[in-house]
Amino acid sequence: MDDYFHILMYYSIRIRWNQKNQIQWGGNMNSKKEEKHADDWAAKEFGAIDFGDKRLTKRLIQIADRLSEAPQSPINQACGRWAETKAAYRFFQNETVCEKDILSSHVQQTVERTKKQETILVIQDTSYVVYTSHEKTTGLGMISAAPGKNVKAVSTNGLIMHTSFAVTTEGLPIGLLDQNVFSRKSQSEELKEKKKRSHNTNVAIEDKESIRWLNALKKTQGAVLGSKVHVVTVCDREGDFYEFLEWAHERNASVLVRAREDRKINQSSRYCKTNS
Repeated sequence: MDDYFHILMYYSIRIRWNQKNQIQWGGNMNSKKEEKHADDWAAKEFGAIDFGDKRLTKRLIQIADRLSEAPQSPINQACGRWAETKAAYRFFQNETVCEKDILSSHVQQTVERTKKQETILVIQDTSYVVYTSHEKTTGLGMISAAPGKNVKAVSTNGLIMHTSFAVTTEGLPIGLLDQNVFSRKSQSEELKEKKKRSHNTNVAIEDKESIRWLNALKKTQGAVLGSKVHVVTVCDREGDFYEFLEWAHERNASVLVRAREDRKINQSSRYCKTNS
């Protein structure tokens, strides 16, 4: 869990930097209230989590605070003392601790921050975390397979992480609204052959990995349901597929997707042109 926690903390830390440095965007440099607000970041972000043991919540807040002070450092350097490092690893290994609870608390705080904005951008993107050299790690999936010099293929193993990251229209980070980390499952030979014959067109969206874009859009819209904030979801070419655009259109959800295919469009639709 420690690697996933580091990934989650990367996005959360950006929020703290936003709070600490808000003086650059109109805050008061001499305001002690603002300084204390930044110092209480970890407690506000994760303090409501109930692991069934208050000591675990306290430990999470301490770890989050340490990592946010040294986001570029590994856990042992960020914690500083060996006793604190051991305590952090015990926290990660505790079966009572669930990363979904941590993410949920952060998402709730993100939703609250979005309420201060008229319009937000929710940027969807996929990252591939490679653990090929971690031979004892279980539960990994194949990310890619390339021809080897003396073998048919060399596999790269790891996890896939799809993130919905909310920012203001000025580019200031607000937080995560969704994040899905999963390992790629092996496909049946029948499904592989079906994809090959139809060039992946005669396959249900539920059987395609691209459904992660649609699922993230649904969760994002659900997270801000009832809020007055205007959400614009931003995707690269992987988000340019029919089911994604259809779902957004039926619910009047604003999306900005870089086109993968040339197509005719309704002139009354919202679209933009670029020179790239």
